[in-house]
Amino acid sequence: MTSASPVAPDTLDPVMVTYDLVEDAQAQKQRLLKQAQAWRSRSRRIKLLRLVFPGLIVATLVAIVGWVIVQSILNSLNVYQASQADIRMTNPRFFGQTNNGDRYIISGLEAIRRGNSAPVISVNAPSMELKSDNSKPTLLKGLKGVYNEPDKTFTVEGDVVLNGGPNDFSFRTQEAIVDLNTSTVRGNKPIEGFGPTGHIKGESYIISDNGRHIAIKGKGSTQVRVTINN
Repeated sequence: MTSASPVAPDTLDPVMVTYDLVEDAQAQKQRLLKQAQAWRSRSRRIKLLRLVFPGLIVATLVAIVGWVIVQSILNSLNVYQASQADIRMTNPRFFGQTNNGDRYIISGLEAIRRGNSAPVISVNAPSMELKSDNSKPTLLKGLKGVYNEPDKTFTVEGDVVLNGGPNDFSFRTQEAIVDLNTSTVRGNKPIEGFGPTGHIKGESYIISDNGRHIAIKGKGSTQVRVTINN
């Protein structure tokens, strides 16, 4: 019976040992390459996020500011805000008659009665026509108005234009207070325009009897008074 004797360490094949060392070195190299690639990929993602996040924050802020501006513009277009108790009217028309028989029509783009029984009606882009028999009507328009039905008064403000009437006048001012009982229009704001006497400019005015009588006053050291009767 024979037995194999163990191989001494110094008798190992040098080629096999070298191959194992080379294989381990290549595996280590592959691991290092994978780790380096992973690190570079992570570094690129971090750089990208550093660029993207501030951009998203800026875009969000711009969107918020833009939305606020848009909402402000939309709200400004609606001059009169209505609550649930308010009555909103589109293209309203109000008809009436003065004490001396003149007929008037008040209209606008939108009107709001603040409450079911409120006497005051706000009118957006108002206009008014005051008619007399056998004479040219007086026309009035502006940016906003307030119509008081019980008192029969109509106040118009902002870029007010007055024209027509028996005297065929055309005036611009910033305020017109109409007394629908007496067919009188007056204002305490500067007025300028043209009448039968030519160019007229003053600081206050009264147009009564549906345009048949016009009185314009100045102020200061040169108080100009113009009175036109038809």
